Amino acid sequence: MWYIPGVPLLEDCFAANRRWAADTIARDPGFFARLEKLQTPDLLWIGCSDSRLPPNEIIGRAPGELFVHRNVANLVEHTDVNCLSVLQYAIDVLQVKHVIVCGHYGCGGVTRALGDDRSALVDHWLQPIVMMYRRHRAAFDAIADHGARVNRICELNVEM
Repeated sequence: MWYIPGVPLLEDCFAANRRWAADTIARDPGFFARLEKLQTPDLLWIGCSDSRLPPNEIIGRAPGELFVHRNVANLVEHTDVNCLSVLQYAIDVLQVKHVIVCGHYGCGGVTRALGDDRSALVDHWLQPIVMMYRRHRAAFDAIADHGARVNRICELNVEM
């Protein structure tokens, strides 16, 4: 096994996975056999890595119905080979019909991009948001409420 024995959190995760698999088979004995052949999503979801957002659940899709790429602040950048590879694979191989770029209000990545701390690797990743903010700073600063400002930038980040 690829885990460290004796680490309670990891042991709990593996135990939960075994329970989930057993419960799933009890409810639907053919689930995993069907799932092997099911990777036929019509949708590619590019969204934030935020752990509170389970993409397939919030749009009512079963496993195999949604191809997912996630990163901090749901960025799609022309220099991100990972995201571009996912996009190409989804379109060329899986033949998805729609691409969803989904952000969310109160995004921690967007909030960090608006701050002054530039001491972590993630700050390099968030640079496109920083630059958007700087280019339109007067318009953003005209939004007096900080939360509303962050939320407006979250909206524009999906559009860029």
